[in-house]
Amino acid sequence: MRSSGTRLGALLGALAALNGLVAAVLFAGLTLVVALQVFTRFVLHVPFIWSEEVARFLFFWVVLLGSAMSVKSRRHFVLDITMGRAGTRGRGGRLLLDIIPGLCILGFSVLLLVQGIGYTKIGLLRTATNSQLSMGLVYAAIPVFALLSILYAAGNLLIDCVAFVRGEDAERRPPVGAE
Repeated sequence: MRSSGTRLGALLGALAALNGLVAAVLFAGLTLVVALQVFTRFVLHVPFIWSEEVARFLFFWVVLLGSAMSVKSRRHFVLDITMGRAGTRGRGGRLLLDIIPGLCILGFSVLLLVQGIGYTKIGLLRTATNSQLSMGLVYAAIPVFALLSILYAAGNLLIDCVAFVRGEDAERRPPVGAE
């Protein structure tokens, strides 16, 4: 029987896989739209007026979905204020220093979720100039990013706390450049 931390990790992993798949599909769409834009503008000399706008919207979604994935994999922006000496603080001190960035991300994401829902509601009343897409669809990337970040950050914090209580090593943020 798997532990609840392992099940949570598996659930978050499945969500991250879906997140990555959607981001990859949107990135492929972005690449296709940009290629089409270049072809129609420079080869046919009859550009599609909507292509730049749609490319911008796809890019916005891809960036926010990728940012959520960085929260899951703990590759978000973090300042090391301990100058590499965090391991000398003991397990409790290390846990505290590990959860502070997660708590900051969690707080920011909750704020962004609330504000993003409001922004998306306003966007439902607007359409994009050239593509006639609902701006609510575009702005929905904000609360989706925030919700994913909340789930990933809370899951990471819970996994770390469970590991601490069990006396295990917490999942660490991978070093820069490590794959």
